[in-house]
Amino acid sequence: MTQADLLIHGARLLTLAPFRHEAPRVGAAAGDIAAVDDGWLAAHDGVIVSTGHGDGWQRLELTAGVVERAVAGRVVLPGFVDPHTHLCYAGERWDEFQTRRSGADYLAVLERGGGIHATVRATRDAEDDRLLALMRRRLANAARLGTTTIEIKSGYGLEVEQELRQLRLIARIRSESAIDVAVTYLAAHALPASHAQDKRGFIREAIAALPTVVAEKLAEAVDAFVEHGVFETDDVRPLFKAAREAGLAITMHADQLNDVGAAGFAARQKARSADHLANASVEGIRALARAGTVAVLLPGSAFFVGYSAPDARRFVAQRVPVALATDHNPGTSPLEGMPAAIALGVTLCGLAPHEAIVAATINAAHALGRGERTGALVAGRRADIVVLETDDERDLAYRLGAPLVREVYAAGRRLAGP
Repeated sequence: MTQADLLIHGARLLTLAPFRHEAPRVGAAAGDIAAVDDGWLAAHDGVIVSTGHGDGWQRLELTAGVVERAVAGRVVLPGFVDPHTHLCYAGERWDEFQTRRSGADYLAVLERGGGIHATVRATRDAEDDRLLALMRRRLANAARLGTTTIEIKSGYGLEVEQELRQLRLIARIRSESAIDVAVTYLAAHALPASHAQDKRGFIREAIAALPTVVAEKLAEAVDAFVEHGVFETDDVRPLFKAAREAGLAITMHADQLNDVGAAGFAARQKARSADHLANASVEGIRALARAGTVAVLLPGSAFFVGYSAPDARRFVAQRVPVALATDHNPGTSPLEGMPAAIALGVTLCGLAPHEAIVAATINAAHALGRGERTGALVAGRRADIVVLETDDERDLAYRLGAPLVREVYAAGRRLAGP
């Protein structure tokens, strides 16, 4: 008899179960949430052991101390996966936000020493304990809003030793976190002042850090900001080659503000994901589809910076896997919580509500190489679960800002709820 130490029943259960085999949802399947009415879910030792509908749960063997929740028709779905954040930082950028909203161009702000550079200074000046405390608070906020898997990038150190410092701090957070933390080495975020005229030297130093990153298991992926005036595709090509050879995945800030051919480049580099993509070309989108690279759309950045959001219909039409993320950072997307990203993904990017839920769960899990670990409520996966305070999942898009997350479980452990 199947044992369970966590049982949720009477739910509108969104299983996100695969139809035949596990793969990102694309095309007509981009909104396939595999809903089960009067559904139930059982877990044991942090892993889902069974799901069903009706009273089939009564045949389970419930352990002593079982957590049993009758949810009275509320929506139950996989924990949200946030595949693009910059949580390791100190300081805020309120003045820059005001300046940009008054018409200043972001790249011009960056050239004047603002933007990323302002956060770099504040982050370098912060003590380790301060950065750890800030990350713990941000992770707690994300979890309270339903996130059970999250990516955290370095990138506010720029100099190699500062980047390694950030990665080691993120590793400490990862080791203690109740939610799953994926770590990315954002090796090429911007040029530090010390290398303002030596881009190649900067990339060589970033490559030289990769053996340390691998030996200390500090990251699983390498990222770069590919944009006019920052890094071109040719600049980061040797970095990504070295990353692949070191066994690290590749992701990329691509075609955010301009079409620089980064989407097609990401596809050729076999990147796990290409992120932003507001200005990706038709050819770049087709290349992503052929490569199976996940397009991670970041509507919060478009919303706060003020550029046109990526048009999700272009990606869905070409059968590109689409994911959503908060892009939480202090300068261009101080967005908190995946429910807000889902709502903006619908209202700004043109996703249908069910497509946005897929993009925030199973497709986002694939963007982090976790497509068979989380993102769906099926037997054998982590018991990462969100219970909503609604019987209609479309409220995630419809009721922007509403307190819809009622309960959160990460690997079967209850993190939030009444």
